[in-house]
Amino acid sequence: MNLDTYFSTPVWWDKLNIDVDAMVAFCHRLRQSDPQGNQLSNAGGWQSREFYYGDHPETLPLLNEILRRSRQCLKDFGYDGTKFETYFDNIWVNINQMSHYNRIHIHCASFLSGAYYLTDSDAQIEFYRNFQEQYTIESLAPVLELNAINAPKISYPAQKNHLVMFPSWVPHSVEPNPEDRERISISFNIRIRKKGTPL
Repeated sequence: MNLDTYFSTPVWWDKLNIDVDAMVAFCHRLRQSDPQGNQLSNAGGWQSREFYYGDHPETLPLLNEILRRSRQCLKDFGYDGTKFETYFDNIWVNINQMSHYNRIHIHCASFLSGAYYLTDSDAQIEFYRNFQEQYTIESLAPVLELNAINAPKISYPAQKNHLVMFPSWVPHSVEPNPEDRERISISFNIRIRKKGTPL
């Protein structure tokens, strides 16, 4: 019997060529300047207050690489890249110590969200299927083997100098950090606008 699959959830990833040590130093300086930080999805750990493209010139090499790749995401979704473009909304830093994690959440009003990892970590980012759909799948009968059609979640590793991007409406979380070392990432949201639209 033939099988077609539709309504897929894209996750893009790539290894970058960024000066990681410089970015780690930037993240530590940001934390020193505001030890309290922000409290949103993080359970423990430190999250910076949001900042924007151009606020910290030392981040521009990284942000420009992300922005360049986001144009491919725009194309993959079938949007007209001659009329529309991607641009950064907010950006923030996450530093998780041992046992810290991020609760399940989504990012509202954006096209793409993502994370750039400055450290290797066994604490993975996890993406979840729509909860109502998953409840229905599991309530009908026991699932013998997980696959792309029935899996409730999928995980991606946190690898140093790697970028992961995904649609902002996909529920996601970060596993508890099992190691006695920092898990550092820079997260962001990206939106779409018509070219020529002023900010």
